[in-house]
Amino acid sequence: MRGIDKNSPEYDFVRQLLENIRCVVCSEEYDEEDVAIMSEQDELWMLMVSCHHCETQGIILAMLKDDEHIELLTDLTPEELETAQDLPAISGDDVLDACQFLRDFDGDFVELFEEDLREI
Repeated sequence: MRGIDKNSPEYDFVRQLLENIRCVVCSEEYDEEDVAIMSEQDELWMLMVSCHHCETQGIILAMLKDDEHIELLTDLTPEELETAQDLPAISGDDVLDACQFLRDFDGDFVELFEEDLREI
């Protein structure tokens, strides 16, 4: 097992990974010193993380690909996808509003969306 050398090619990969993961127990962000490379085999990396806050340890399996092209898998039509790409990102407040609406909703979803369904 080895630590991460800031001059190594894998440093950027680990840095990006750390921007997207947190400790599963306390939700604390990991520091670079919290990560060690256990093994690399082709595109599969095995990393060990140790949370500096709660001392929980975990293993991360990550696939590293050099491909510039990322295939998008979706059930949307090209027109629906284009429309969706123009919409603003969903915020945390949007999710909370939806949760509150669903918690308090005591009606008929068909009736609620009936007007929207007629436009399709």
